[in-house]
Amino acid sequence: MHHFEFSVSSGMRNWILGITLFTCSLSFGQTEYLDSLKNALQKPVSSDTMRVFQYNEIAWTYLDYSLDSTYFYLQKAMVLARKKNYPNGIMDAKNTLGIYYRLNSRYAEAISIYEELIRLRKKYHQEEKLIGGYSNLGSVYYEQRNFALALKNYQKAKEQAQKLKDDERTLVLCTNLGVTYKAIGLYDQAIAEFEDGLKLSKRIKGEEASIYLNLGTVYHDRQMNAQSIRYFLIAKKEVEKSGDYRLLETILYNLSLDYRQTKQFVKAKQMLAELKKVAQRLNEDGVWFTYYRSQANYLLDIKKYPEALKMAEMAEKLSNQEADLLDYAEIQLTKAIIYQQMGQSKLAIQHAETALDAFKDTEDANALVRTYNTLSEIWKKAGNYQLALEYFEKANSLQEKTDLEAVTNQIATLNSLNELERKEQDLALFKQTNQLIRAENNRKSNLILGLFLIGGLIVISLGISFKSNQQKKKANALLNRKNEEIEDQKSLIEEKQTEILDSIHYAKRIQESLLVQQKLLKGALPESFIFFQPKDIVSGDFYWATKRGGKFYLAICDSTGHGVPGAFMSALNITFLSEAINQLGIMEPGKIFDHVRKRLVESISHDGARDGMDGVLFCFDETTRKLAYAAAYNNPVVVRAGELIKFPADKMPVGKSDLMTEFQTYTIDLQAGDELFAYTDGYADQFGGEKGKKLKLTNLHAYLLRISTEKITEQNDLLKEHFHTWKGDLAQVDDVCLFGVKLT
Repeated sequence: MHHFEFSVSSGMRNWILGITLFTCSLSFGQTEYLDSLKNALQKPVSSDTMRVFQYNEIAWTYLDYSLDSTYFYLQKAMVLARKKNYPNGIMDAKNTLGIYYRLNSRYAEAISIYEELIRLRKKYHQEEKLIGGYSNLGSVYYEQRNFALALKNYQKAKEQAQKLKDDERTLVLCTNLGVTYKAIGLYDQAIAEFEDGLKLSKRIKGEEASIYLNLGTVYHDRQMNAQSIRYFLIAKKEVEKSGDYRLLETILYNLSLDYRQTKQFVKAKQMLAELKKVAQRLNEDGVWFTYYRSQANYLLDIKKYPEALKMAEMAEKLSNQEADLLDYAEIQLTKAIIYQQMGQSKLAIQHAETALDAFKDTEDANALVRTYNTLSEIWKKAGNYQLALEYFEKANSLQEKTDLEAVTNQIATLNSLNELERKEQDLALFKQTNQLIRAENNRKSNLILGLFLIGGLIVISLGISFKSNQQKKKANALLNRKNEEIEDQKSLIEEKQTEILDSIHYAKRIQESLLVQQKLLKGALPESFIFFQPKDIVSGDFYWATKRGGKFYLAICDSTGHGVPGAFMSALNITFLSEAINQLGIMEPGKIFDHVRKRLVESISHDGARDGMDGVLFCFDETTRKLAYAAAYNNPVVVRAGELIKFPADKMPVGKSDLMTEFQTYTIDLQAGDELFAYTDGYADQFGGEKGKKLKLTNLHAYLLRISTEKITEQNDLLKEHFHTWKGDLAQVDDVCLFGVKLT
């Protein structure tokens, strides 16, 4: 089975191994098998279909050796399969052709082939092979960094595998989905997919280590080193049972890195000693390079600079500038840092500039940022503050550009929603137009038929039967053509409707995936609930949470707009909240809102636009029981001892406005039995009741007070019932998001 392995590092780049699934997943004794197949071509076969099979097998096997040969034999297979009208042979050839196009970076042609192949699989009811079709298509989109379509196709493949109860391929697709979510920074969704895969791996022995490794890399990226170390250690234990030394190399490297980052140098040294044993066992240049470079960085951390330089030079001997430019560049940068610490500025600059030139060729933005920062520090230490400033500004500028690209990638999954809504409107218009055309055709057909019937009676009465028969034939031919057109239009509508409905349902799942997972919320606040009801398919309201440094952050917010525009804004707001807390380490809620507002103004507040959000950001301190929060317009409330207490909020949005002062960080001393609530304006603004008026905040607060003696889960049910009873048959006017928690 294919799986993904990650080598997480601030220095070495991350590799995804096995991203293409259900393509080259077979391994035949390769050269011998290939020779036997080619020899078989010289012998007569029982049928032409057997010859097609031989051509396809040779083409498939050549994928590892010669793509030109692959294409040559594919053409032979395709020509013969079409000549003999052999669908299975055609589909097998197209599957390999898709891989051929992908390996040649001809992505548009690969996509076209896979889409055609999926249609053929459906036509011939090959349900099992649809899994591979969708998965391969998802992998092409992944390589193009079109993560929205990658997720969509991986999800379709996973659903097909689950439908057929194919646990092995479901596990692979859980991993694919997890890797894709991780690539765009949707870590909660990545963890959920990997955990789904972990449940399956209990039944499929031998795959647990890879899943634990992937989970560890997610927590590493979130800078949650305690959790990443825990999962890496479990993966290590599993791999030691199986004897997979290549996977063990990756795990030991990751553990040494996490131990170094958390200043656990004794344990880092232990992992490197074990990594050395793996290198001795495998005795491959790539493994020795990993060991020497890791050892160099460890010695650099503990300030043993001469020893670190020796290890770096050992790694440099194994790096090949032409074969692997990134490895070469990384070791040059490591040597630059060592020379900087040893006070040899000239050599430090020389190696840093060599690394810079190499990284420019690889277009690795993160590596370039690190190199610019290193050069800035070197020149600063050398006393050339002008150059130090120039490199510092280059690093900052590139980092901002990289962050913006990361934001764009993270919300790319929602970018298609606008197109989906447009397609839905186009479909409705198309259906309406088609109904009018059908009605007009029916009217004309009936009129024509009626006229000909009347004409026929007249002609019959006059005895001109021959002319009547000719006219009837023409009328029937016209009617048949009209009916055929109508049936074609009907089939097209049904096909388009099915495709768009599938896309809309998938878009809804993506919108939901951006929200906080219930597992995280219940883990931090067991007696809590969220009443969330979008006005449209997707929502501008959102609830989002994260944990960092012993604190649990929860946002209940209302982005500008609802539906698709609101969904775009909510994705952007979530991204900037996560950036402030998880990347920049900003801890105070008020400062976090300041950062989000700054990023919104920089990114989208042009030409007078004032998009942003209202809401509350809570920060629960798990040790002191104190609650800090920031509030933009929306006031949090607490029900305590039969009284509702309304807490202050800043009267300005998180976004561009007339008032742009700093957001305050407020505190609440919580007491046992307190019930805390936060909400957007959708609940209170709903029209309903006997007179069709707004519910209003006063009535909402009164209802919260009235039900405060009930269990918190029952309060959730009561609030839902109250909302729907109040709304009655009237349309929902806005998104609704209401959070409640009982403190124990």
